[in-house]
Amino acid sequence: MSIVLEARQVSKSFGGFLAVKNVDLKVHEGSIHALIGPNGAGKTTLFGLLTRFHSTTSGSIFLKGEDITSKGPADVALRGLCRSFQISSIFPGLTLRENVRVALQRRHGSSHQFWQPSRVLRRFDDDADRLLDRVGLRPLADRLCSEVSYGRKRALEIATTLAMEPKVLLLDEPIAGMAAGDIPMIVELIRSVAKDRTVVMVEHNLSVVESLCDRVTVLVRGELMAEGTYSEIRDNPAVRQAYIGAGYEV
Repeated sequence: MSIVLEARQVSKSFGGFLAVKNVDLKVHEGSIHALIGPNGAGKTTLFGLLTRFHSTTSGSIFLKGEDITSKGPADVALRGLCRSFQISSIFPGLTLRENVRVALQRRHGSSHQFWQPSRVLRRFDDDADRLLDRVGLRPLADRLCSEVSYGRKRALEIATTLAMEPKVLLLDEPIAGMAAGDIPMIVELIRSVAKDRTVVMVEHNLSVVESLCDRVTVLVRGELMAEGTYSEIRDNPAVRQAYIGAGYEV
């Protein structure tokens, strides 16, 4: 498989603190690739570097062979690299359909303009409903986001990200804070959306990583410790020590 997303010797310092140190990462097209590691390992910082929400202190980022190190997050999103966030980024006072419609408007080159006539905004409704149907939320299209469960909010975030038609989708802890009953729904949703795109995910739930991911990269204290299949990572003594020391069991 070809390399769709690559980091070469990427580092990021905040003041005197080196959060990510000389990390090399290669993500293969069509794969589900996990970034794991103890708290404070630099996973979310690396996500920010890959999607250009953070500038690199050193090193380079490549998307489909193009150097995007100097690009901004909006530019890389339009090139097909989009992300979700740990903290919910939806509009609670809007309906589910309206939230997806905002993302669709952005893809078509306009921001959400509340003063536009409803008939103008309704031209996005069919596409919004198709996306909601894909993530299992079509029956709730007219509900306010503030009225649905946390698990459904996370599914909605995936729908709004899919509205940008990403080729590479980065999910930052998609299972975090979720009730146990909602986890299988999100796991199956990720598996479904990964059928026609590459997915990179930061995730602490290792059973989810085991069931979903083709390849796993382990970060510890900002450095790449190991990479391989889940079984290879699970059996790596250095990884086991890093997790046991942090209160985890691989």
